[in-house]
Amino acid sequence: MKKQGKFVKPAQFAEKKIIKAIIKEQWKIGDKLMPERELADFLGITRPTLREVLQGLSRDGWIRIKHGRPTIINDYLNNGGLGIIKSLIKNAAFSSKDLIKDWLEFRVLILPTLGLKSIQFKEKEILEILDNPPKISATIEEFAYFDWELQLLLIKNSENSIAKMLYNDMSEIYHRESSVYFANKKTKELSLAFYSNLKNSIINDKKKIKEIIQQIMQTSLIIWEKEYKNTQAK
Repeated sequence: MKKQGKFVKPAQFAEKKIIKAIIKEQWKIGDKLMPERELADFLGITRPTLREVLQGLSRDGWIRIKHGRPTIINDYLNNGGLGIIKSLIKNAAFSSKDLIKDWLEFRVLILPTLGLKSIQFKEKEILEILDNPPKISATIEEFAYFDWELQLLLIKNSENSIAKMLYNDMSEIYHRESSVYFANKKTKELSLAFYSNLKNSIINDKKKIKEIIQQIMQTSLIIWEKEYKNTQAK
């Protein structure tokens, strides 16, 4: 018997179709959306459903709605909120590698400070995870899981709610793309050295914690940029 596909609600279908059109620049930033009646017919949904969809897209920053004026495609990468990130991650039309690069640059700025704060709050908990790092022979998936769990611990124990939400949204894309980063044995060795150095610093010299995290975050960004360029060249 043929397996039934998952039912998609009209509002979800319409939202995905609009977002895809924006990402692929079929509707460009500054463009006016077609009138409500035409857009509803084009998407195959009712006008009340369309209004619901447009209000949601407006809240996230995909479009700008002004009463009595045409709806405009917003500059979503500059003016959007956290909802934009979640939509980009789930939409195959957007290059997730570009998003990871931007996130890694942002991580260089936030994780050293928040990681230090987290260790000051929950030192014992951080040390417990650092006591059991993966072995060099571990799989890519095992390395990715351990590395992500450590990062989540450093972020969640920092008590910064915005950073927590950002990391929660990035989880799916991180695991999807981690094969690029951890496929290299040297990268595994670099990560293991970081775990060891961080543990030693927590125990013996807390003044170096921020520097150690900063260094590995910057190095990870450089490695990712290099690997990403290699994959694009192939």
